[in-house]
This record gives sequence, C-alpha cells and structure tokens, in this order.
Amino acid sequence: MKWRVLLEVTEADGVAVMHEISAGSRPVPETSADTIGLTLAEGRSTLAGLQKHLVRFQAEVFCREQRLCGGCDARRPIKDRRTRRLTTLFGTALIDAPRFDPCRCGIASRRMISPVTELMPDRCTPEYERVLAKMGALLPYGRAVALIAEFLPVENAPAIETARRRTLKVGARLERGLLKTKPPAIPEAKSIAVSVDGGHVKSIRSYQMRSFEILLADASNDRGQRQLFSSVAVEADRERQQLETVLRNLGATPETPTTLLTDGAEGPRSLGEAASPGPTRHVLDWFHLAMRVQHVAQTVRGWPCAAAGKDRQSGVLFADMVERVRWRLWHGQVQRALDLTGEILETLGTSRRGLMDRYADRLERVLQELETYVAGHSDSIINYAAARRSAEPISTATTESAVQRLIQRRMNAKQQMRWSPKGAHLMLKVRTAVMNATFERDHVTAERWANRPYRRPA
Repeated sequence: MKWRVLLEVTEADGVAVMHEISAGSRPVPETSADTIGLTLAEGRSTLAGLQKHLVRFQAEVFCREQRLCGGCDARRPIKDRRTRRLTTLFGTALIDAPRFDPCRCGIASRRMISPVTELMPDRCTPEYERVLAKMGALLPYGRAVALIAEFLPVENAPAIETARRRTLKVGARLERGLLKTKPPAIPEAKSIAVSVDGGHVKSIRSYQMRSFEILLADASNDRGQRQLFSSVAVEADRERQQLETVLRNLGATPETPTTLLTDGAEGPRSLGEAASPGPTRHVLDWFHLAMRVQHVAQTVRGWPCAAAGKDRQSGVLFADMVERVRWRLWHGQVQRALDLTGEILETLGTSRRGLMDRYADRLERVLQELETYVAGHSDSIINYAAARRSAEPISTATTESAVQRLIQRRMNAKQQMRWSPKGAHLMLKVRTAVMNATFERDHVTAERWANRPYRRPA
C-alpha cells in the first residue's frame, strides 16, 4: 500500500497549485499495531511540510499585495531581497523577504517598506510564543523545551534562555494589557471578597536580601467567580490599578461592598483598600489569629511534666484559660478575651517559684505578644462563628492554596532556584493568567501593547 499527501492551493484568480507534502508505503502482509496509521516521525514530517508550503504561499501573496502603491496602484521598485525564518508550532519556514522603495508618486508612503518584517516582527507566530510561555510557566524551562520538541515538528528546539526570555516578554505584555484594556461590561456584583496574603522566594545572590515577598490576592464575587492576582511590589507597574482592574472584572462598582481579609499587615491591607472601588470592611484572618492563640497553647503544653502539686495544677489551669480565650475570640468577644489574658498574666505573676521561673517567663512573653496583637487589631476581629454560619469569608485559606500553586510548585518546591524580583514578577503574570484560565484571551488582547523589536525606518 502506497500513499501521498498533497496540498492544493488556489489563488484568488482560480489558479490552483499542487504540492506533494509527504509519501510513504506500508507492506500489507506485515500490518501490525506498530505499522497502522502514521508514526510520530511521519506525522511531524507531514505537518512541517504542510506548514512550510502554506507559510511561503501566504507570505508571497502578502508581499505581492503590499508592493502595489495605495495612491497610484503602481508597483513599488524592489530595493533588495532577503530571507527570513518564521518559527511556528509546526516547523520553521524560510521565507523570501523583499524590501520595496517608496513609490515614485510619493502619495501613499514616503518610506521604504519590508512587508515580511511587518508581518512577523517577533520572527515567530503568536501561537508559538503563547504555547512556549505557557509551558515555561508551568514547567522548568528545560522540561518545557524538551516536551515541545518531543511532540511538535520544531526542527531546532529553542534554547532554555530563549524560552525564558519569551516567557518573561509575554508576562510584560500581560501586565501592560491589564493596565490598558477596559473591563468588559458585566453584571454588577452584590459583594466582593478579597483575600490578600504573601509568600517568599529566594533571591539571586546579587540582590540585597536573601528572599523577597510576593503579594497574592484571591478575589471572588457572590456569583462564585474567582480570579487570582499576584505581584512583586518593587517591580509592579501601578499595582493598585492592576488589582482594581481585576475587581472590576468581577463586577465591582463604587457601590459594591468589599470584604478584605488579611493577616493584619499594613501592606496588604492598604493595597486592598486602595484598589477597591467601593466601601471596604477589613476582617482579620481567623487562621492567623488562631495561630497566635495556638502558640500560647503549645507553650502551656510545654509545662514540665515533672512538676508536681501546685505547679501541675497551675499548668492545667492555664491550659483551660487559654482555650477560653480562643472561644471568646471565635465569637468576637475582644474585650472579654483581653480581660482574660490579663487575668492569666496576673495569675502567672503570683505563681512564680524556683524551677518554674524560666517557663513562666516564656509563657508571659507569648501572652503579652498575643495581647498586643489582639488589641492592635480589635477593630478587625468579628464574630467568626456567626460569619461562618452565614457562609461569609473568615479565612485566607484559599490564598494559602494559591501561594502553594503559584509560588511553591514552580519557584521553591524541590527546585534549587533563585529569582530576581523582576523575573519572578513577570513569571507570575503568566502563571496567574494560566491559573485563571484567561491566558489565551489575555495574550491576544495584549498583543497590541507589545514592544516590538522591529522599528520602521524613517
């Protein structure tokens, strides 16, 4: 059995041109599971041949149309001819790229033009760049390049540095596109919940710190729609405006109330309040508050087991009082929790004796830290029990999950990697768009704001 794959291209005037893409044969008596259909190598070769002929034909037609002057319909004189390589997902095509001098009439244009350079300013198709950036954001660059070369007919697999640069270039375009584009017309949301948290990434050795912070926000509306936002503050371009665009994409308006959940740090809180178009209500994350109480509870559990008599009774008493502090904070009774913390400190001061002094000092220190933390965020502590029964957000657990997905899996976990703040920021723009399932749409929209390496000659 013999077969051939042919490509027939028909121009506008009806003239058809036939090209043979690939050919092969199969011995029928020896048919097996290994010889049925096309192999991976044959499929890649067929796709590469089809792409080369199609790209060359399209580029030739485009150059022929661009050569005609828009003012007098005369053909522009040819300055010279060059060749250009266009990298696509289905192979690299070598294209004839003529350059044209200005038309003698000088009406339509007074400059030299290079149609192929204007057609492919990045020397690759946007789809190729999009797939390479997406794979580079999800996997280490070496694995992404190897995976693309394994299944696609890319003759010369891109270098790891090429994959890195194209991924970061796409991240810069996504950031500019987020600032330039207007949010689509969507229904107004009744409420918005924004959970802001942070993570840390190891920095390159030339940076002034061992690690730097990344802010992540998980925003959701009452219809269940959710979007992630990530940023490195020192490298972000108008960070507040970017987060505001994300909220408006979820239906936020100047009348939409926004619930802001943070761990109480000033940076995430001020960013969320500034980016929210409507009124905001700050809620202290229950997880971080409970961890403060848990620290005290663990210190109480460390009370010496060898203690006897009155000392052991004091340890049991302190453990019971700490649980009562936790219960009062869970129900939003801030003042009662502070009063009980003061009672524990007073009782602790009267129970110091001999060997117990060092344990009492440690417990006193963590109790004072808890008291300072609760008093400083008393206006942000709510009745968490009632809020949970009403299905209101009380924790940044979803953002903790986003930190794990966006940062740990690609930048920290099991990878001895160090990042510059700019590289991490641009990488996160791509990863965030992929996690939001909006990467393809955002990349197409951001193409118009791309800073091309090509500059038209004067």
